[in-house]
Amino acid sequence: RHFKNLSQGTRFQVVMDTIPSMLNALRMVWIISRHYNKDERMVPLMERIAWEIAERVRKVISVRSIFKRRSEAAKTSTLEAIRTLQLWKDSYFDIRSKIEASGRDQRWEFDRKKLFEKTDYMIVICQNIHDILQTRE
Repeated sequence: RHFKNLSQGTRFQVVMDTIPSMLNALRMVWIISRHYNKDERMVPLMERIAWEIAERVRKVISVRSIFKRRSEAAKTSTLEAIRTLQLWKDSYFDIRSKIEASGRDQRWEFDRKKLFEKTDYMIVICQNIHDILQTRE
């Protein structure tokens, strides 16, 4: 269900509602599973989630179409995209801190570059687009 919401949700709000609960579910899998409690198994799954979120933003905030939309709608979309991308990172670190607080040996020490390099860059691009839209008014 979570993966479907990421890839097919009709609005950014659907994606934003999904991210925290999805990562919490992955925390439970990390704790309980014998298969997915290893970095080499969880990192590709997390990378896929980051990719799916980035793809979602890329489709909505297409440079070819964003400037053809009404200014208010385009600005709203860019702000929602920024919030979605930031929520991905914030939710990851929130769950990571919960795992650390639990005192378990297995911690989420995944490669942050793999998980956040693209989404962090997209935040900057979306902010730049939003700034341009603001200036155009």
